[in-house]
Amino acid sequence: MSIDRETPVNCPARVTLDAAQLAFFDALPAEAPSVQSELGCELELGHEGSHAALGQQVDTTTWWIQWTLSASEVNPYTWCPGRGAAPAVDRDELDCALFLGHPGEHSSTTRSREASAAS
Repeated sequence: MSIDRETPVNCPARVTLDAAQLAFFDALPAEAPSVQSELGCELELGHEGSHAALGQQVDTTTWWIQWTLSASEVNPYTWCPGRGAAPAVDRDELDCALFLGHPGEHSSTTRSREASAAS
């Protein structure tokens, strides 16, 4: 099996949310499925800085779990516009499925959906 160098590979890091983080997400006014207690990093393999996984979206704010080996936290962001100039409101309108200012390459929404379907 060979790896297609054209398609970025996600970082394999995972995080388990604590009770306070799960309670925070459950309290958000969002019409979305509840957050899973274990999430995988959505950034490109070999990225710099902390790992990140989308927790929830409320209106134009996206809540991302960011973690290192020693700590994790929930942070608000807006969607990355990808190669466009203005931030998008809906993930389906994006060239990139990550947060504004993320490290590494842009992640396509198609690749993110395929990764979610495979897990």
